[in-house]
Amino acid sequence: MATLVDNRYGKAKVRVLRLFKTGDYHKIFDFDCCVLLLGDEFKETYLTGDNKRVVPTDTVKNTIYVLAQQETFKSLEEFGIILGKHFIKTYSHVQGVHATMKENSWARMGTGKQQDHSFVREREIHTIQVNSSRGQEPQVTSGIDDLLIMKTTQSGFEGYNKCQYTTLKETSDRVFATVVTANWTYNTLNVDYTKAFEIMKQSVFEIFSSTYSKSVQESLFLMAKLALERCPQIETIKMSLPNKHAFGFDFSRLNIQNQNTVFQPVEEPSGLIEGTIKRSVSSKL
Repeated sequence: MATLVDNRYGKAKVRVLRLFKTGDYHKIFDFDCCVLLLGDEFKETYLTGDNKRVVPTDTVKNTIYVLAQQETFKSLEEFGIILGKHFIKTYSHVQGVHATMKENSWARMGTGKQQDHSFVREREIHTIQVNSSRGQEPQVTSGIDDLLIMKTTQSGFEGYNKCQYTTLKETSDRVFATVVTANWTYNTLNVDYTKAFEIMKQSVFEIFSSTYSKSVQESLFLMAKLALERCPQIETIKMSLPNKHAFGFDFSRLNIQNQNTVFQPVEEPSGLIEGTIKRSVSSKL
């Protein structure tokens, strides 16, 4: 026997570029969107092929574009809330909506002055997840992905556990590079999501650039701790910092000494450090 224990469906990889125009000044949202619908009444199409309760995924796609044009929003987190409210209000048999987005970051060009409508693509991705359920407040998670950062000193790794298989040498001066992935949840819906994103990003930059890193673990904790201090609306932060190793090139076979200025980046394998940091005393607003 087989039992369907969970189901969700919808439209994925919906590409949207939304412009908000105030005269010559333009604000852009460039994102991939995925909207999935949840509900017990969708089970029938899985079990019997009866489609009478199914909202076509093409309709989901069209709705995303229509709401993107009709609605005014200051962040994609707000747009995710709008999507959830729409599908739950429009279809009585939809019990929940799972909306995820990946926003491409664009910065205004600087050519002596900041440009109103000319942009340059940045590397990092802004991620959004909004889970909406009938009769409950939406749950919003923001994030950042593919944020590549590096510093060429003020990092070391010493005093670690050693055994017969340890070959790594201690160092108090190494290149530290990583690709930051972080996701954070909120204790309220009264949030300036754009400001919260910038606070998280700047907290990463400040700790990374201004403190000596004794371990990636310590740096991760300090980044999250600073963000929690600066943004009381953030409740929990989950971070992932993989090492992007750059080892000093071995010149010994050439009878040359490496002066700690030439390195060989190594992609694989890499260390992976993860951690979840929660506000010790909840400050629900």
